Amino acid sequence: MTIKHITLADVGNWRKLFGPCAVIWGGVLRFRHWLYDSRILSSQPGKLPTIVIGNLALGGTGKTPHAEYILRQLRIWCKPAFLSRGYGRTTRGFIMANQAAASAQIIGDEPMQVHMKFPDLDVAVCENRLRGLDFLKTVSNANIAVLDDALQHRKLQGDLKILLTEYDRPFWTDRLFPVGSLRDVRSAYRRANVIIVTKCPDRLSKDEQENIIKAIRPVRNQRVFFTRLEYGNPVQVSGKPMDINASSSVLGIAGLANTEKFEQYLKQSFSLAHFESFGDHHNFSRKELTGLWTKYGNFAQAIVTTEKDAARLKSIRGLYDIPIFVIPVSIAFLSGEAAFVQLLRTT
Repeated sequence: MTIKHITLADVGNWRKLFGPCAVIWGGVLRFRHWLYDSRILSSQPGKLPTIVIGNLALGGTGKTPHAEYILRQLRIWCKPAFLSRGYGRTTRGFIMANQAAASAQIIGDEPMQVHMKFPDLDVAVCENRLRGLDFLKTVSNANIAVLDDALQHRKLQGDLKILLTEYDRPFWTDRLFPVGSLRDVRSAYRRANVIIVTKCPDRLSKDEQENIIKAIRPVRNQRVFFTRLEYGNPVQVSGKPMDINASSSVLGIAGLANTEKFEQYLKQSFSLAHFESFGDHHNFSRKELTGLWTKYGNFAQAIVTTEKDAARLKSIRGLYDIPIFVIPVSIAFLSGEAAFVQLLRTT
């Protein structure tokens, strides 16, 4: 079988084909923003102070690790809660994560991941963020809420709005879907108080940071920061107790919007026998995982996956004989961390 390589001509043809759709979609989005900016449609403050995290792209910018970082900082001096839409859940309405509702199917994989890491904090889901904040104010003793993926939720004003954009796929060089990966117009970046360029190289020079800031063209009082991903030691969640190290052969699996960084990490840290990429929020089944292990188990010592995927795997029974490891991930600031924390403190 011959694989056809994608050429610049192919890309140009796709843009010609889908370009009109992107133009129409951009007009709809600009009209919607105009309605809110003109106060024809109203934005309201929440019943709790809110830190809103979001992006202009369809996904893959690292919202959950950044939300977890913010929660860790906030809990030092106050009582934060986490509120999410709960994308991919099988339920609707407001639900608090507790022992009766602690599954990715009920609250979504990202809220489940946060709940597993912060069992002492209130984690809730609600597709209507204002209503969710109303319920949180009633049933929780939290005094501030962190909202993920809520920058497009114009009904909520938000007290501190944080826009994430990926270093390898920055919003100012991207295009609206379906031509590119943007789900909102580029000019929407002006509504953010903070812009964080995520997944940066470990060593990003000051000159390159300055060039990126110039490309962003921040508006008055808008702050720009740079972060990178930090991968932790593998944690075993299934199978007979064992250890894996750099010489171990592993099968990597991930259901993310962008799996490239994780696959690259596995190649650098282990002997990667095979990597299987799935769609974002993929719901793994027992049959699917046992099939993968049957196919690749003779070549790999264990399956290695992400925290987000592990939140979905947690509810699957019958995986006791399959060694599965999770790679924790966190973020680190390249510089300016103290200034960012001060912004959190003054929210």
